Amino acid sequence: MYESTQDAIWVHSIDLAREPDFDLGSLRVRPASCEVQWNGVPHSLQRRVMQVLVALAQTKGSVVSQDDLVIRCWRGLAVSDDAIYRCISILRKLAANYPDAPFAIEAIPGVGYRLTASSSSQTASLVETPAARDRRFLVGLLTATAALAALILMGAFFWPDRGGVPSVSRPMTVAVQPFDTLSRSEDARALARRIPNEIVNEFGDSQIETVLERSSTRPGLRPGLIVTGLLRDEAPNVIVDVRIEDGTTHAAIWSMEFSRDRREASDLPLEVAARVADMVNMAIFARTAKPPLTDNSALSALLQTTDVFRDANGGAWAQMLENAQSLVARHPEFAFGHSVLASAYGEAADSITVPAHAKSMRDAARREAELTLKLDPLDAGAYSVLEGIEPTYNYAAREAILLRGLKVAKHPKQPLGALYSYEGTLLSSVGRVREALSFQLIARATDEWGPPKTAKLIRNYASLGNLDASRSWLDKAVRRWPNHSAVRTMRLEMAGFYELPSDGLAILDAIDARSPADKAQTQVWRDFIEAKAARSPQAISAAIKTIHQASADGKITRETEIMMLAALSQTEQAIAEANRALDRQQLDPRFVFTPVMRDVRRSPGFVNLAARMGLIKYWRETGKRPDFCTGSTTASECSPQLIAALGAAN
Repeated sequence: MYESTQDAIWVHSIDLAREPDFDLGSLRVRPASCEVQWNGVPHSLQRRVMQVLVALAQTKGSVVSQDDLVIRCWRGLAVSDDAIYRCISILRKLAANYPDAPFAIEAIPGVGYRLTASSSSQTASLVETPAARDRRFLVGLLTATAALAALILMGAFFWPDRGGVPSVSRPMTVAVQPFDTLSRSEDARALARRIPNEIVNEFGDSQIETVLERSSTRPGLRPGLIVTGLLRDEAPNVIVDVRIEDGTTHAAIWSMEFSRDRREASDLPLEVAARVADMVNMAIFARTAKPPLTDNSALSALLQTTDVFRDANGGAWAQMLENAQSLVARHPEFAFGHSVLASAYGEAADSITVPAHAKSMRDAARREAELTLKLDPLDAGAYSVLEGIEPTYNYAAREAILLRGLKVAKHPKQPLGALYSYEGTLLSSVGRVREALSFQLIARATDEWGPPKTAKLIRNYASLGNLDASRSWLDKAVRRWPNHSAVRTMRLEMAGFYELPSDGLAILDAIDARSPADKAQTQVWRDFIEAKAARSPQAISAAIKTIHQASADGKITRETEIMMLAALSQTEQAIAEANRALDRQQLDPRFVFTPVMRDVRRSPGFVNLAARMGLIKYWRETGKRPDFCTGSTTASECSPQLIAALGAAN
């Protein structure tokens, strides 16, 4: 009975990838991409919210019970009423954002919810396939026994296999417990109720089954993980302490404190949920690897190292190296441990300034990566390391490693997503920005909890001129990871290079209000934006001095310095500064393919700059020209000098 009921729930739940696009009032709903469009302007929705919208729209004005929604959108898991109401609330706010509300959602007390479309376009535009009709019929049957189905589903997680009954392969369970709060404030209590539901939503349709429950001591509980938390309201901040425990021993394997100003606490559950989901997925991978990593102390070291990798800074490599070496020393049979150690060596090589020491670190990284692939040829992390230790401007060799990894590697999802992201980054580095977008989208879909992957997607959209998509993803990133370095960088770049001066300055004001300690950095951007708006020689001259000093002090990168000069119409000075920088260091080539560098690319001086970064060699040898030298843009953007250089090998 368990298997048939569970199969029915899984088969008849909403699979967004298979749902067709449809019109809802003035909106075009695209379930597969989790977005709605109004007059061509996209707006992203969380996966669970989109599932609820589809479930309501498919009934064409009929009432949908809460049990129906749980079965179709949460696959029968035990979730609180708050989780459902939150999705309904988001959809109502969405409808209210448009001039003529495209739809309305009515609550039927004691029954459920009903969606009605505006008169401009009825929900009949959503075609109901025979499969959908069958699904609706079966959901009706399932609703009659929804409570029983949920109990059976949860019971299957905890009941041990018995002789004579075929064993069903089930994912490891994650018990997400209600969060406690020390505050008597109703706002704090409501926030504490939201966090576990957000965590469940983050797991989405992954193979990790999640339950919301208070007790974790049921007889027969299989080894798994428990997520617990405590919310504290300590004015002016709201603080959440989160802990992941071993499901059997209750030993802590990961913990973290999250803090936000009370005025911005509404997005705190999103930040907590994304980080917890990230750690849980890595823990599940380690626990189910072959052989598995069952040592809680070693697992804790792995998660701590993963945490640092997500936002590594120049001094973090020592901690990563210490944790990874400890992990490998205790469990040399755990293949991914060697991959993590290789990554730590790679980070050290990038941070150490003594050439001989950096080389020894790169050699160690290569040894550990190659050992990883001997133990587990499907490990994605090892390919990422091997690509990363190749010379920056050896694009062909780096791409060969990445493509081999993408063909072979299968796990874990974090470094697998990194392979797609690195290939997208490489394509952007050689001017193939349009082609890079598909890789960045796959990277983000593979590992949606990686802030750098989302930041690269934002930059890719901006470089292509799709600012609506870029802003939408940036808004989502700021809500989830407001303090991540890659997200902060993208906020500054969007403010300075892509927004109107007034909008850019408003963004800087918001950044200053959130992080007063960053004012020294934001002041550089403020001076740049004001000079760009003023267009006076005096303002530009003063700004250039500030920009040069900020670059020398490390407040902005050399690439940002060159882009600022180009944006201030100082094309020749930008090229000269780039050449001076290349005398001392390597530059990330992606910056030369941004819109603000268009005049630099048109300049005859760009040819020498591109040659120094290995780009001319790559374009000649592969025959794959950059976007701005292909199609109709060739005449206006690809200079005669560059065309001659590209054709020199023909």
